[in-house]
Amino acid sequence: MKNINNDEAQLADGMNFDIDEIQPFLNRLSSSVLDSGFTDDEINSIQSEIEKMKENNEVKEIGIFNVNFNGQQAKIRIKAEIHIEDELKEVVLYMYSNQELVEIIDEEMMKHADEIGA
Repeated sequence: MKNINNDEAQLADGMNFDIDEIQPFLNRLSSSVLDSGFTDDEINSIQSEIEKMKENNEVKEIGIFNVNFNGQQAKIRIKAEIHIEDELKEVVLYMYSNQELVEIIDEEMMKHADEIGA
């Protein structure tokens, strides 16, 4: 099994979210994919940081979060980019981690988008 904390280039996956879909998606990752994922405080903090973003095309490094995946420690780095059009705020959520975890996150993003009809 590959060491998921190696120093290889960190891969990213991103998806557009309505601002109110961030918390449900992070909760989904924590409960269905990760052995231990984002805490409620971390999810609230991520949501709060994104809500503070006010400028169109603003990009912000949200942070690096320690999680457990397949019995091993891993890190997920989150970056957000805001797009505002006609008072509607959309978020592109970028999640950086090792290749295996990024592929799983991508699958979960697609499932989430299908379920909410995005």
